[in-house]
Amino acid sequence: MKNIIEVRKDVPSGTIVINNPASSNALTAFGLVQLREALDDLHQEKNVRAVILTGSQHIFCSGTDLKQLQSSLDSEQMLSEHQDTELLAELLMAMLRFPKPIIAALNGPAIGSGLALALAADFIIATETATLQCPEIHRGLVPGLTLGLLDFRMGGSIAARFGLLGAAMTPTEGKQLGLVHDIVDEELVWARAHQLAVDLAHGSAQAQQMCKRLLNETIAERLETTLTLGAAMVAASRTTSHATEGINAYLEKRSPEWD
Repeated sequence: MKNIIEVRKDVPSGTIVINNPASSNALTAFGLVQLREALDDLHQEKNVRAVILTGSQHIFCSGTDLKQLQSSLDSEQMLSEHQDTELLAELLMAMLRFPKPIIAALNGPAIGSGLALALAADFIIATETATLQCPEIHRGLVPGLTLGLLDFRMGGSIAARFGLLGAAMTPTEGKQLGLVHDIVDEELVWARAHQLAVDLAHGSAQAQQMCKRLLNETIAERLETTLTLGAAMVAASRTTSHATEGINAYLEKRSPEWD
């Protein structure tokens, strides 16, 4: 299977790059496994004080590979093909529980489950072109995992607005809402994230780990339940006629016709 995750170390940061440009850095089930393994590897590196998650070229992550998903919708083993939802839920919880700070460096759009990855990070650094969006509602799908994290980070009202409308959030709007930490030019996004890692390295690693536990673990049980339910809802939505129509319409570049 194709390796779509790259890792490099620039102490005090370690960088994970989603490198699947042929599919706009879409996530596959195997890619999620690789991403989890990359996190585990950087966890073991004592000199790496923060992890930067970014994408190759001009996009952070476009979420689920809809061409691959379309193929699975036509498969007799449809439900077994949706293991990526459980893998993503497990990865998001691992990110929230990760002992080191995680910085999402959005070098471009973060779409669908790509937005979920950004929301599971502790900081978001974005370029001006880095739109944040969960457009699944227009594909006949449910953004179950992204909604749970939007609710966790920003509350139910914001989650409903972006989940039900499928509207895009600009980096400026994200910063005004307190979600985006900083906005920089595209060529500076990694450098700004690395500088943030340098700033974090001046603090106590043990104290930072305890801060993350305080921020995330105190509601971990409820959040884990939300993500588990979200993963199940995503998988269920993929079995509907609207999912088939929505995905086909998107890939055929036409408006969906809902029954």
